[in-house]
Amino acid sequence: MPQQQTSDIVIYLCKNCIPQASRLPVQWMEDGTHIRIKEIPCSGKIDAQYMLHALEGGVRGICIVTCALGECTLTQGNYRSEIRVNTVKRLLAEIGLDPARAELVHCPKDMTAEQLKEIIHDAARKVTGAVAHAHL
Repeated sequence: MPQQQTSDIVIYLCKNCIPQASRLPVQWMEDGTHIRIKEIPCSGKIDAQYMLHALEGGVRGICIVTCALGECTLTQGNYRSEIRVNTVKRLLAEIGLDPARAELVHCPKDMTAEQLKEIIHDAARKVTGAVAHAHL
């Protein structure tokens, strides 16, 4: 039976608010790091418990991509996700891990798929840098 590859970085992407997401690859390798996108209906649905569970399960970094502040389709999902990511960052720091392993990126709805792709790649590189730094 083939062994399933664990993602190093998981990017949770708000599908409801960012329709261009369907044009992105689901996974890719970047500088030796396996990056995977998981679509969620709203960034407000991601809870700190899920982020910490992913990290506990072997994921080395996470990024939540949400719509711009004030532009959430479901009212305040992006505000909720920001609070939750900040909570995870605080908890990571408390246990001695780099808080940059958890990132939040706000994206405006009117961006092109190419702009979204670049923002996601930048966020992945930032989290990858935090993970690489932790191994030094």
